[in-house]
Amino acid sequence: MSFESLFNTEKHILSMGSVFELLRRSPEVVLDEHIFHAGLIYDEDYSKILERVYRSYIETAVNTGFSVAIGTATWRANEERIRASSFLNFAVNEDNVQFLKDIRASYSSSDISILIEGSIGPKGDAYKPEEALNVDLARSFHSPQVKALVSSGVDYLQASTFPALSEGMGVALVMAETGLPYVVSFVVDKAGCLLDGTKLSEAITRIDDKVGTNSARFAINCVHPRILHQALDKNPGIEGRIISFHGNTSDLSAAEIDGSEELITEEPDTFALAYKELLRDHDIKIIGGCCGSNPDHIRAIAKVL
Repeated sequence: MSFESLFNTEKHILSMGSVFELLRRSPEVVLDEHIFHAGLIYDEDYSKILERVYRSYIETAVNTGFSVAIGTATWRANEERIRASSFLNFAVNEDNVQFLKDIRASYSSSDISILIEGSIGPKGDAYKPEEALNVDLARSFHSPQVKALVSSGVDYLQASTFPALSEGMGVALVMAETGLPYVVSFVVDKAGCLLDGTKLSEAITRIDDKVGTNSARFAINCVHPRILHQALDKNPGIEGRIISFHGNTSDLSAAEIDGSEELITEEPDTFALAYKELLRDHDIKIIGGCCGSNPDHIRAIAKVL
């Protein structure tokens, strides 16, 4: 079933918890310093570990009857980083899409639908808005990766963990040109602003004005449900525009947890209750986890949903 069909018929679509954060803390794998976990598919042993992580989230959806959205491991697989990595001559984005297609095919007898999200990340540090590209540079920088993901047959595109309006707008313009459903996901603070200080409602309005009213869908990731709850309460008038949320399991700010070697998290049931409170007041369709989350957290969310 297509993204639009599921979006229009399902009350909630389950998504993944952390993939990169789980793997970077695992003693079993070594991540490429440039493209991170996108290169794991080329190693026989590492690819099995990556597959196991994806399947752990899909199995939760299968066991609870939710359709599920899984994202490619390409958050850091932009053209510049691929050139700097040891995978220069590999079709990294295309191969990661095929990796997920193969996993999805193994669930063909299941009653649930599995969407594949083409994942795009910012050029710079996701927590440093001063490193964000301006609109024009963002359009040219992100275009090759967007085209690679689209040509590989993803169901929709998502630009995740963008700290600033300028780069978010640039990548939105590129994604809008493809004709695929697309989502722009920002990091916000409890005051209801992007990390560059732009109010969330203003960011949505300005992207609407640039790419066409309501053509973009929006998401938030990498903050705790309580932070998003506060942020949305401070942004009246955007109900229904935030269609996806992947939450951290810590309610510390992005700056406070950035680079932490110690895993900062909370118990799955506590995390799920915070989600329940958020969804009581705000209708969000696609639900998953970000930093600190694991399959237990996603199972707990599925239970409260």
